[in-house]
Formats: sequence, C-alpha cells, structure tokens
Amino acid sequence: MKDRSLKLPKPSLPLFAMGSFTAVMLVLTAVGVVRNYSPVPFWDMWDAYLNFFLSVGDGDMTAWWRQQNEHRIVLAHLLFWADLRWFGGASWFLLLANYALAGAAALLFWCMLRARLAVQPRSVPETMMGLFLVALLFSWMQQENFTWAFQSQFFLAQLLPLWALYCLHLSLAGPARTGWFALACLGGVGAAGSMANGILALPLLLGYALLTRQGWRRCAVLALLAVVTLVAYFHNYQQNPGHIPFLTVVHDSALPLLTYMLQYLGSPFYFLTGSSGAGKVLALLGGVMLVVACLHQAVRWYRGRGDTLLLTLLFFLAYIGATATGTASGRLHVGSGEAFSSRYTTPALMAWAAVLLLYAPALLAAARASRRRATQLTLLLLLVAVPMLALQVSALRSRAALGFEKNIAALALELGIADQPQVGHVFPSALAVLPIVERARAQQLSVFGMAPWRGLHASMGQPAAPSAPAALPPCQGSLDEVAPVEGDANYLRVAGWLRNPDGATVPARVRFIDAGGKLAGVALTGRIRPDVAAAVGEGALHAGFQGYVLASEAGAALSLQADVASGACALPVQIPAPLVLLTSMAPVPAGALSVTAVLPGNTWLGGDYERVSLPGMRVYGSFVHADTDTGAISLRVKRGDRLFYRSGPGGGRQIMTLPGSGLADVRLPVRSNWAQLEFSGAALPEGEFTVTFTDAGDSWGEWSAIAVRE
Repeated sequence: MKDRSLKLPKPSLPLFAMGSFTAVMLVLTAVGVVRNYSPVPFWDMWDAYLNFFLSVGDGDMTAWWRQQNEHRIVLAHLLFWADLRWFGGASWFLLLANYALAGAAALLFWCMLRARLAVQPRSVPETMMGLFLVALLFSWMQQENFTWAFQSQFFLAQLLPLWALYCLHLSLAGPARTGWFALACLGGVGAAGSMANGILALPLLLGYALLTRQGWRRCAVLALLAVVTLVAYFHNYQQNPGHIPFLTVVHDSALPLLTYMLQYLGSPFYFLTGSSGAGKVLALLGGVMLVVACLHQAVRWYRGRGDTLLLTLLFFLAYIGATATGTASGRLHVGSGEAFSSRYTTPALMAWAAVLLLYAPALLAAARASRRRATQLTLLLLLVAVPMLALQVSALRSRAALGFEKNIAALALELGIADQPQVGHVFPSALAVLPIVERARAQQLSVFGMAPWRGLHASMGQPAAPSAPAALPPCQGSLDEVAPVEGDANYLRVAGWLRNPDGATVPARVRFIDAGGKLAGVALTGRIRPDVAAAVGEGALHAGFQGYVLASEAGAALSLQADVASGACALPVQIPAPLVLLTSMAPVPAGALSVTAVLPGNTWLGGDYERVSLPGMRVYGSFVHADTDTGAISLRVKRGDRLFYRSGPGGGRQIMTLPGSGLADVRLPVRSNWAQLEFSGAALPEGEFTVTFTDAGDSWGEWSAIAVRE
C-alpha cells in the first residue's frame, strides 16, 4: 500500500488562515501561562503538593496513594515530587507539563482523525480540521488548568482513558496486537491514578473488548485488572464530609442534576458567547446537541457494527458523560454556576473534539464531492475560530494584582503571621496551613527557598543593614498605611510606595531597620499604584509595597531601606500606633454606629458590589453604577465607636481621613468580606471628631462600603 503519511495538501489561503489561527492560539495560551505565573503554592497545593512531599521525605510511602478529596492523584504526585526534588518547587515544570499534556491530547486526536479518514485522500479541509482540533484543545476557556500548577490530573483523567481505548482499538489488527493491548491495560490502570472518574476506564475497556469480541483471555485480564484496581482504590476510602449519595441526588434534584450535566457538556458555548445569561441557555442546548449526536452515531454503529474506531469515540464520550454526571452529583449543592468552572471545560472540549471526529468522514466526503460544500465547511471552521480567538485574547490581560496578593500571602507565611485576610488569597485557613509552612520553611522548599522570601523568618530582629542609613541616598516614597494584623498581636501591617533615587527603578524588597541596625520589618513591592504614577511618573506604577513590621516598633522611628545590591537608598519613617482595629465578622446592628452619625453631603449613594441587604442595618457604598464610581462619606464618631467596612478586590485608593486632627491619612486595606472597624487607637482625639471615608478608585474592583445601624 502506498504511504501517504508524508504528503501535504497544496497550500491555500484558507489553510494558511487556519494555520495562522492555530499558531496564534498556541502562542496566546503560552503567553497567558507566563503572565499568570506565580511560584506561590495555591489552595490544594499546600496539602497535596508540599505536605505530600514532606510526608514522603519523612518515609511515609502511603502519601503517594493518599486521598485528595475523592481522588487518588498518584500520577500528579509523581509530577509534584519531580518539581520539588529536581526543579526547586518553582512550578514551572508543572505548568510546562500541563501545556505538554494538552499537546499530547491534540496529537492523539489528530492521529485518530487521520485513522478515521484513512480511506480518503489527504485534503486541505482535513488538515484544516486537524489544525482546528489543536486550537480547540488549547482554548483559553480552560485557563485554570493551564495556569494552576496543580491541574495536571485534569488533562491526565481524560487523556489516559482515550489513549487506552485507542490502543485497544489498535490491538484488534496488525503485528503488534499484544503490545497495543498491554498499553491499553497500562492506560486503564494509570487512569485510576489520575482522578476519581479514571476508575471507569478499565470497566469501559472491558465493555469495549466484549462488544468487539476480543476473546475470553483479554476480557479476563481486563476484568481482573478492573476488580483489583477498584478494590485497591476503595480500600480505606473515606467519603468527603457532606457527601450526598447519587441516588438521593437523583431522587431529590433530578431536573437540576440533568441541567447541570448538560450545561457542563455545553460549557464551551457559554464561554464563546461571553459568559452571559444567554450563554447559559446556549450551553444547555449545546449539551443536548452533544447527547443527540452521540445517540445518532451509536445507532449508526449498532446497524453496521464494523467501525471499531467509531465505537472507541463513543466509549470515550460515554466516559465524559459519566464524568459530567458524577461532577453534577457531587457539586450540585454548591450551585449550578459550578458547571461553568474553567477547569471543567477540558473534558467538555475533548468531548466536542470527539464529536467532530465522529462526523469528520461525512463532512469531508461532502466537501470532496462539492466545491460549494467544501467552501461551506471552510467558512464554518473559520467563523467558529473568530469567537475562539476573541476569547483567547483575554490571555493577555495582566494578573499582576493577583500575583502581588499571593506574594504578600507567602511573605506572611514565611514570617509565621496568621494574617487570614491575606493568606486567604492562597489557602482557606491561615492557622491550618502554618504547620505545613513551618516544615517547608525548615527545608527551604518551594517559595521558602527562593528570593525574596528565603530566610526572612530567621532574620527578624537580627543585624541587617551593612550601611548606616545616613550613608545612603534618600529614597522616593512614603509610608501610607499602618494597621494591626487580625489574629497576630506581634506584627503590624504596613503599606506605601518606594522607588530608588534615580526615579526609574523599583526595588523588589523593602526593609525596615531600627535604630540598632536590626531588621524590624519587611515588605515587597509590586502593588499597582496609579495615584503615585500620576503624581511622580509612570515609572512608579508598580512602586507600591505591602508587608509587616514588629508591633513593638509602634511609635518608633525606623529607616525604610531599598533592599538591592546596587542603588540602595533609605527613607526615615515613623511607625504610628494604629488608629482603628479591623476584625472579620458578619455585620450585626448591636453596638454599631447609627445612621444619625452620617453627616450631610454624603456621596456614597450606592452599596457594595453585591448590593447586599443587611437586616436592621443601612449600607452606604461608592458602587452606584460601576467600580469606576467614586465618592466620600463623613461621620461624627468618638473613640470606641464601631461600624462595618468592606471593599473590592482592587485597593490603594480607599482613604480614611480625620480632618483637623493633625493625624495622617490612613489607606484602608482590601477587605473582600465584611469586617468590624473599631475606632480604638490611643492617638485618636478626645470626645467627638469627624472621620471621612473616601473612595478615589476608578478602576475595576475599586469600591468601598460601610454598614451602620438603622
């Protein structure tokens, strides 16, 4: 038989356009990964990544098989171990692995497309379809799985069952039938070590072998592997707290369960249409279309029963359908919106890629038979590419603000500070993660072995400055915020801005040095400060800093120094005692200021972003129509008074002033959840005084709100 594998279709404008589109999709995804990069472990990584590695290092080999929620992520653990053991725990290796696994899935689908079209001559439409598949599988709608180093299992849990099924198909004929069968078995076993849905792979392989009549020996091997794997998987298995049995969910919420499952399968349409309400309806219709397409092809196979590759794709789609059903059962209680989580689009995209392969022979046969049909298919692919590309461009958006918050969270953890609002950016509980941090810090793992965090915990209170402050040129900057750390009386939270004397560079780290030359505090730069940039130049846009100073330094004069090898500078600062105390808690009327304290001229005429209504309380907020709204509100208060405060995720321009008091303005910290604000500082004026809250932020996420008693 003549080998056509190296023949390429003749160049054409549509082919060039599709090739360019695919290349742009690949590049934009890579750029998005780089722009979102942070070495700071996030969420599940503290336990299943860092704590896992520490446990293995202590000789606990059961950590490899330990549950992570309902999953046993053995293969991901291998990647995690390699990243921490050989690549310093910087997460780059894991992000590259995610990208490579998406590439492996694209390559596998293209091989299957070639196999589906083996009897047809290679054509421009076929190559365009292959390129489109690659672009589809690198869509930015699954950004969470590309940018979170923890997510390799989301690719493995779909890739391995598909690969195993394809290997089982290849084992039906050819000289290497036994080898392909062995690889299918390996893929089925490996799938069980990816995610919980992977345990379905071996039973599906057994069903496939029975339908394709592969003999009792193969069926027996697959059955034995399935039983052994299932027994091993569920040995000492612990159900998650709050788990609701599947049959109970079906009985109590059958329609919501079905809706969730269909929207899960059709979620790509939701993202392609701008994540709108109409997009949810289109996702539901898309899920229905996918199910109908599968049923149509299943009937077609049943009538012919000869196309084993078609059956391979149908079994894979059944696997994705079961995954969607299981996810719906386990996540329905969280809310239907969970169906549109970015991480769930990877299986959905692979399902749609499989559907495209199901219909590829008919589509390309029609295109070959009619120039008009070929043009229509080409236009259809290019038209779908337009919204895909529009979505892909969002990968270029800066994530610097989120990266900065993660860096400060890592700083708090390095110093051993249980700053829950800050640590909440990377883990739900500061107190729960600190024991893991202490062990990781001792071994200098992950960020605790990297600049600018490495060694800071041991350096606090130790001699730090090689040069006297008087010998250093003056920095440009200011200390804008000093506030107590909720839950840790040993530290104060500080914020401000700083840049080097040349006015063009910003140090990566800022140190607070006491009169004895000892390190009294540290902060990291990188906070976006448009107000500073507007005042002193664009070079100061990222000059904002945030960090921590020992609470014992309240009222002391310190030297704020740029921590750089060259161009070091110093700025004398006074650490004032905090004027207010912020405590995270839900708003309650008891003990709160009354609306009678609000003075005339208030321009906070809206609420918070969520437009919450609090029983017995009145919410005043700067968010009237959008985040860009600004304004101010003044109140008459006295020491000991309390109100409730929250702000958007964007900060830096939310200011509290005490007109006529002589006290410096206070830059309020970001508080995504309500916090009680108590005027408790000893430096506050005696008797009644006026306090003004000003929101000058006109960018995304910059809003503020207070709540007082009706």
